[in-house]
Amino acid sequence: MQLMIRPFLFAILSLLLVSCADEVTFNTPAFQAIKDTLFFKAAGTRAQLTDANEVIITGSLNGERVDLKLPAYGTGVFDLNANSQAIADFYEVDGKQYSTRFDGEGEVVVEQVDDSLYTGSFRFRAVAPADTTEVYFTRGYFYEVPFFKEPPPPVIIPVVESAFGCKIQGNTFSPEVSYASEGNGILTGVGSTTSVIIRLRFPRNIQPGVYDLTDFNVSSPYQASYISGAFNPQVQSGTVTIISNNRSQKSVGGTFEFTAQGAGTIQVTEGFFGFNY
Repeated sequence: MQLMIRPFLFAILSLLLVSCADEVTFNTPAFQAIKDTLFFKAAGTRAQLTDANEVIITGSLNGERVDLKLPAYGTGVFDLNANSQAIADFYEVDGKQYSTRFDGEGEVVVEQVDDSLYTGSFRFRAVAPADTTEVYFTRGYFYEVPFFKEPPPPVIIPVVESAFGCKIQGNTFSPEVSYASEGNGILTGVGSTTSVIIRLRFPRNIQPGVYDLTDFNVSSPYQASYISGAFNPQVQSGTVTIISNNRSQKSVGGTFEFTAQGAGTIQVTEGFFGFNY
């Protein structure tokens, strides 16, 4: 007997609330309905496409939430009942769930999908499996509900280990002292032994990328130099590659190579650095 009465009550309730629905107005986006006898106008709305190509349209208000789960993307009429792939769920503030999959019924009509904005209507009767109580949503509408987009993960810029090294004429150069300093927005990094000094200079706010190097005597934001006693050949070409630059932690790392020409040619290759200043 109860199964016969429920559809009848559902139809009567819908007719009684038509006058309320006629006064419904839309914001963009909007998700609203008559919940039992009260107006439910969601404060938060979104649509989400799952990995299984299902669409979940959600409206939430003061801790309550309606989820309309549709089996496919796009327009169409989706029946809601215990055996359908489409499901409507309602959650109260305390987490109590009502669902059409538990002897419920209803319908979701997706009228338009425009630029991933969902517009349509819905109605349903859902049952709480915990105690078989019911909730009715009638004259439901969703209007231009946008798809939720996951925010990009935060970019974590590492703090590099202090390091400096390279090869000079193919021989490993391991400086006894290495350090970096900042002045007027320019970083100067140094690696030295008692006989050789190698310097790099570039802007403190440099972005990851590859930059051409010039000599310290040339007006350029990206410079290198090689000094060995009185021998100070001019850098003719080279590059510095910035791998990371954590300005808040004052930590920058990368690689470099260059060729310097004087009385002889100096090849600096396989250079690497980690400056913490």
